[in-house]
Amino acid sequence: MSLTRAEAQYISNNNLGCRYGTTTGGAAYAFMDIQGEGQNGGALIPSTQTLLEWLRNPGQAAFEPRWHNRLWNSCGVIVGLSASGTVLLVTKAPPTAERYLFNNEAARGDKYTFRKCNRLAPDSTTVATISYGQRKGEPEDREIASPVDAALINIVTVEQLYNAILAELKKLAGSAAN
Repeated sequence: MSLTRAEAQYISNNNLGCRYGTTTGGAAYAFMDIQGEGQNGGALIPSTQTLLEWLRNPGQAAFEPRWHNRLWNSCGVIVGLSASGTVLLVTKAPPTAERYLFNNEAARGDKYTFRKCNRLAPDSTTVATISYGQRKGEPEDREIASPVDAALINIVTVEQLYNAILAELKKLAGSAAN
């Protein structure tokens, strides 16, 4: 399964990302991290040519399954920080920092997340709110003490969050196209 052209366009137009929590103050995972391998591979901002290639065909081997692997691994790291809570899909989240390793046997591809956007722009907006985990809808912990051992992460919860983000993206891209 790869992104549709409409989904890629929506991600690009909005510089979409996801963030754990209920506010836009802070960092996010940047969905425009579309190239490069490992912790630091590829350009922070894709070249115009790379971007146009991705927008024309986001499913080509240069981008897939990497994009979906990065989303899966990002969900894994989020669930590792908090087994349940809220994730926001936010605008204005360009890739500006490193990727994080999802050190779990269920990790996909090179095991790295999307690059982080260290600080969202003050005018970043929330386009979707996703609750995940067993305590859906409950406020998340004010502070995340420390990540749990990656081997102990509930992969069902990772999959739940991953699928929920993809479903929201599909809705957002569909409504933007109409």
